[in-house]
Amino acid sequence: MDIYHKKHIESNQLYKEHERAIDSIHNAVQREIPHLIHEFDLSIQEMNALNNFINDRATLFRFLRKNNFSLPTALSLLLDTIRWRIIADIDNIRIPSVANDFLAEPLVYFHKTDKVNRPILMVNLAYLPKAPASTDVSEYLTPLVIFVLETARLLLWDTCQERIKSNVENPMILETLVLVNFKDANSLPTDIGLLKSFVTLLRRYPGMTGTVNLINFGWMYQGLWQMCKLVLSNEAKAKVNFPKIKDLTILIEQQDIAIDLGGIDTYQWNLNTDIYYTKYRNELLPTPSISRRSSTSSIYYDTLNSPLISMTSTAEKLARPPSSFSLYNTPLASLSPVSSHTNLASVAKVYSNLSLQSKLGNGMPPRFRTTIKQLSDMMTTSNNSSFEEGVPSWILSEKLQDIQNTHNNNNNNNNNNNNNSNNNTPRPSNWFLKLFFKFETATKYITLGLIKKLMRYRGTLYWVIACILLRNGVQELLQHVFLIMMEIILKPTAGKAVGMRSLLSLTTGQMTL
Repeated sequence: MDIYHKKHIESNQLYKEHERAIDSIHNAVQREIPHLIHEFDLSIQEMNALNNFINDRATLFRFLRKNNFSLPTALSLLLDTIRWRIIADIDNIRIPSVANDFLAEPLVYFHKTDKVNRPILMVNLAYLPKAPASTDVSEYLTPLVIFVLETARLLLWDTCQERIKSNVENPMILETLVLVNFKDANSLPTDIGLLKSFVTLLRRYPGMTGTVNLINFGWMYQGLWQMCKLVLSNEAKAKVNFPKIKDLTILIEQQDIAIDLGGIDTYQWNLNTDIYYTKYRNELLPTPSISRRSSTSSIYYDTLNSPLISMTSTAEKLARPPSSFSLYNTPLASLSPVSSHTNLASVAKVYSNLSLQSKLGNGMPPRFRTTIKQLSDMMTTSNNSSFEEGVPSWILSEKLQDIQNTHNNNNNNNNNNNNNSNNNTPRPSNWFLKLFFKFETATKYITLGLIKKLMRYRGTLYWVIACILLRNGVQELLQHVFLIMMEIILKPTAGKAVGMRSLLSLTTGQMTL
């Protein structure tokens, strides 16, 4: 057990050392949320599920650790997993989806913890049902595997948060302990495609499965194990153990081991008494979808209207592949292929660990750099404040706008009722006022149009006015008035008036059109 305790301490140390990398990948994925909402036309329920997954810092750390803390590689695989979750509708795989086939018996459930506080996942293969004759085994069991893995992910992150709030030393619990009981297990599936599908699903949840202990593993299952070794990596095979029942006390306290496995715990599982499935995977209430024009972000949506909650049916949403489990059928690559809206490698390259100063460069003017840094700080502050509270501000805005729209609709209904009641009473005809208002509006429109034209061509207008004024005797009148004024002023020197008249005559003669 000292080995597992030492590994637990090392994992917590790695988590502390790479907290900045976790923040970086969290911010990078957070910036991709509007694009995902725009592409898949996500509902409020789906947006909440997406934000909850992104805020799972334990999952972000596991992706980083799996990829040797390479931010671009981890980001690419994380975005690919997010798109897979949206397309496969992972959040809707809940108790109603698997209860009838898999939860009637204690096939798989969580109960108690081991000596390093890892949740224990019990798997009793004796209760494994057979797939229907016309159903592929992989498609039949995949919903159960996703259901259990999602429960484990949420349970681990919830445990980490509780331990962090309690100021527990080494609070991060990053993996589970799996006990697989082969007692009375008959006719287990031996399809290698099923094993490949399970391995592919486990890669969507990297580093979450700790040690896998195969109990009551007889010689008749050796062929199954040899087939598993062909699919598993060396790291995965190192996690598989074959302990005897008496050796379980090395991993788990005696009072936490079931009686069937040599302990003193008398717990008998059933769905009504289960506290984890009902807490994390209970049925969700349906919520309306949000239309693309109802976004509150003017950065990604070009709209002039206020955000409105679209009450359209699910048939009006953007078409996406159905939530069938044929997506996981016999995968050949490391991850199931999911079409990407962008080059994930180029996206990951943008979100590197470079500081803001190195991105801006030294050649940029200092004032411009300062302005960009202030804007960056403001955006970072707003993002952190909104997500630390649990629900992003734009989602709250959508919900508040929905309430406001409901209130406005009620007011409109009241106004319509009042108008209907008023229509029953006789009123004098107001056609003349309507005609007058239309005439006034048209006059204003024409006047403003003329003023704009005149202001645009005011130079030409001035010349036209000058031409009109200087024709038809106006010039001669102004000339005689000016001469009389000059004669009065220059009366003592009247002898020089002749020269002045000649000069004015020449000048006015040149101005005549």
